[in-house]
Amino acid sequence: MIFDIFQTLPIPNNHLQGSYDVRLILLSFIVAMSASYIALDLTGRLRDANNTEASRLLWLIGGSVAMGAGIWAMHFIGMLSFTIPGVSLRYDPFWTVFSLLVAIIASSFALYLLQSTTIRLEHYIVGGIVLGLAIASMHYTGMEALLITLNIRYLPSIFFLSILIAIVASEAAIWMALKSNQVILRIRGRIKLISAFIMGIAICGMHYTGMAASIFTPLCIVTTISKTEAFDPSYLSVIIATVTFVILSIAFLASNYKEGLNQQQLERARQLGMAEISASVLHNVGNVLNSVKISTDSIAERVSESKLMGLDKLSVLLNEHKHNFTDFFQEPQGVKVVSYIDMLAKYWRDEKNAILNEINQLNKNLELITETISTQQELSKTTDFQQLFSVNELLDEALLITGLSISKAIRVEKHYDKIKPTKSDKVKLLQVLVNLMHNSKDALMESSQKNKLMILKTLKIKNEKIRIEISDNGIGISPKNLNKIFRYGFTTKVLGHGFGLHTSALSINAIGGEISVKSEGLRKGATFIIDLPVRN
Repeated sequence: MIFDIFQTLPIPNNHLQGSYDVRLILLSFIVAMSASYIALDLTGRLRDANNTEASRLLWLIGGSVAMGAGIWAMHFIGMLSFTIPGVSLRYDPFWTVFSLLVAIIASSFALYLLQSTTIRLEHYIVGGIVLGLAIASMHYTGMEALLITLNIRYLPSIFFLSILIAIVASEAAIWMALKSNQVILRIRGRIKLISAFIMGIAICGMHYTGMAASIFTPLCIVTTISKTEAFDPSYLSVIIATVTFVILSIAFLASNYKEGLNQQQLERARQLGMAEISASVLHNVGNVLNSVKISTDSIAERVSESKLMGLDKLSVLLNEHKHNFTDFFQEPQGVKVVSYIDMLAKYWRDEKNAILNEINQLNKNLELITETISTQQELSKTTDFQQLFSVNELLDEALLITGLSISKAIRVEKHYDKIKPTKSDKVKLLQVLVNLMHNSKDALMESSQKNKLMILKTLKIKNEKIRIEISDNGIGISPKNLNKIFRYGFTTKVLGHGFGLHTSALSINAIGGEISVKSEGLRKGATFIIDLPVRN
């Protein structure tokens, strides 16, 4: 059996050598690169936060067809570029279609793997191996479509090298697909283009290595094939090129249309986020001003009702006896004056401390107002969205804006890791943090918990990611709603509009991060998790 597949004996003298059409090789690379770009683009669509089960399935099916057709087309255009002098190459329709199905199934496996929010290392490695073997199977299945007067065997070393190239290319494709969606939106297109170029070279490398492994020899019996049993290569090349680019164009337009909708929602989210921050600032400044008024009223009341007002009467009394102080202080009334002065001194010390405390509280409240307004003004003036900032300090800013830093109803615990400043879109991230904290605050106020607790945590994961966790012991999230929580229009609030968390997910995706949620169920609290790439 192995002798029917591999060329284990010396290469026979009657083996046939062919040549390649450089133009078709270039065309096959363009097709491979285009298919790779579409695959990277569709990965982003599959990971959209607002996908329903039906829309995710449609993207998976459509993406598999587009990606599979692109890889298969590259393979067949590459085969069409190969000619053997004096031999007419024709293709069996069954094996041709079967190899296309193998390519589509392989693509669907890859896209299914990439639709998950997080991918574990073992899944990543196994996925690359399976995808590589599937692509190699597509190539060698396609080779079976050759109905010519030739026998095909493969050099074992080059044969297995082509499979290794397919696996390495698949691992690289999965890695690039993940990384291309973890960069900021502004450079995502360039990263995809570079990644598609590399993937195109890898895919073509696998194909032409597989072709180099092939040893062609004439069959003893010439097989005749009617026109109805096989495709003519000249027509096949036109059909493949046309149909492939039509499919890829449809997929590209559909993906761009979806991305356009996402960007519209993202821009609307930015505007609404700034409005929400401004409203929070006004609300919290108003609360602090109430505290300021209470402090000033308290000081005014203390001054107006102060016992030190009795100093006026004491002054009059002392002036009346200023010429006979010695006799006056020996009288009962004079003795009482001394005791009265001691009492006033003690009272003044207590009153001075109370007033100073009120003044210190006034200063703190005024500083809080100044800091809150300055934070809002800084955000409104920001033009360069990419800034170097401390994630821990940004969380404190969000606490300040939401009023949780001075809240008495909710206890806030901070567990901050030592994290160096990172570069990202500070405004987008702050808007998301403010929205998540508002939601957590609402969940706590609706719950029956007596000890209402919010926990903020930051940590660094393997020097690659910065994780932010916002947890509470509020009303929690029902298991059936966990998969819908980031979907556009979905809300569990009576007065909710259903796009706060959705736009938060879009914002995090736009800066190259990921957002997820955990909850053990109703009345068991919830934890929102943001993973950001490290950019120092």
